[in-house]
Amino acid sequence: MRFTFLRLAPLWATLSASSPLHAAASLLVDDAGTTPQGTCQLESWSRHAASHLELTAVPACTLAGTELSLGVSHLRGEGTLPWALGAKRALRHWHEERLQLAASIETAGDLRQAAARSWALNLPLSVALGRQSLSAAHFNAGWSRSRHERGITLGAGIDIRIAPTWSLLAEQARDAARHRSSQLGVRRHLPGEASLDLLAGRADGRTATSWITVGLNLPLSR
Repeated sequence: MRFTFLRLAPLWATLSASSPLHAAASLLVDDAGTTPQGTCQLESWSRHAASHLELTAVPACTLAGTELSLGVSHLRGEGTLPWALGAKRALRHWHEERLQLAASIETAGDLRQAAARSWALNLPLSVALGRQSLSAAHFNAGWSRSRHERGITLGAGIDIRIAPTWSLLAEQARDAARHRSSQLGVRRHLPGEASLDLLAGRADGRTATSWITVGLNLPLSR
C-alpha cells in the first residue's frame, strides 16, 4: 500500500478550482510496509462517484530496499488522466516489527501535459494491534505542493481482522487544502496474499462528494 495522489482522484473533479490533486490500494491512508525485496504487486480499483467513474492501476516493485510505483488513472466523465510516480522506503522498526516507520516521495501530473504539476512527501507509521499483528493502526504525516495548494497532509486509519478472511477498514485523511475525506469498508483476504476491497467514501470541501470503491490487490511475483 502506498500514499499516492491517485487515492483521492475524485477530488480532482470536485476541488479542481482550488486543488487539482490530492491517495494504496484503494485506501486514503498509507501503511509503513513495502513489497518484499525483488517482488512486485498490482493495486487496482474502480471508484464510482456521481459525476464520473475512476479506473486506476498502480504496479509497484521493490529494488534495493525501495518500493517504486507508477500509477495511472482514467476519470471517465471528466477527461483527465492523472499519473503518479513514487518511491517508498522503510526507515525503522521496533518491538519485533510491531512498530514500523517509512518515508515516501511522489510526483504527479496529468498525461495530457508534459511536466509534473505536484509533489508530496509522507511519513507512514504502522502500529500492530495484538501479538499476531493481524490488525493495525496507520498514521500519516506529510507535505504536498501543487499549483494551487501547499501544506501539511494528515491521515489515520485502522485495519481490524474480524474473521480469518475478513478485515474492517476505516480511515480519515486531510489534504493540503484542509479538506477531509473518509472511507469505511471491508477487505476480503484471498488465497496467495491477494485481497479485494469494498469501500464507501466521502470528501468534504467546496463541493462535497461521495463514492463507492471496489479494489483488487494482487502479488505479481514471489
